[in-house]
Amino acid sequence: MNNRDTPFYVLIGLLSVQVAYGLYWAGYDVSARLGLWDSPELAIAFVQSLTLLQEVFFFSHVVMNCVALALTLAGRHWALPVFVVSFVFDRADWVIMGGNNVFSILVDVDTWALFSFTLQGAIIALLVYLRFEGRLR
Repeated sequence: MNNRDTPFYVLIGLLSVQVAYGLYWAGYDVSARLGLWDSPELAIAFVQSLTLLQEVFFFSHVVMNCVALALTLAGRHWALPVFVVSFVFDRADWVIMGGNNVFSILVDVDTWALFSFTLQGAIIALLVYLRFEGRLR
């Protein structure tokens, strides 16, 4: 590995964290639907607080993160627009979740939003850098 490869490997690491982060929250959502929570009443309240549009945004975002990682590993410039769309879907999901009182009780929304936004900003910056450097074709 040389210094020219470092941003690429950092990007792969950050995208991997992003994919794991999305899969974690997808597991959270699915586990509530399967009744695997300690509190069935809270799981039901959580599921009922979600809208179809929000779920479409969220799960599309998770899938697109995986696609962006695969495209990056393949060295394809399409990783950038795919990840930007994923980012927009995630932000739309977070805007909808901002008004979800059940979710706000369950997790520290501000901390997770800051973590997610910072991670995604770094990923977009590296994707742009590597695209213009010619590493992603």
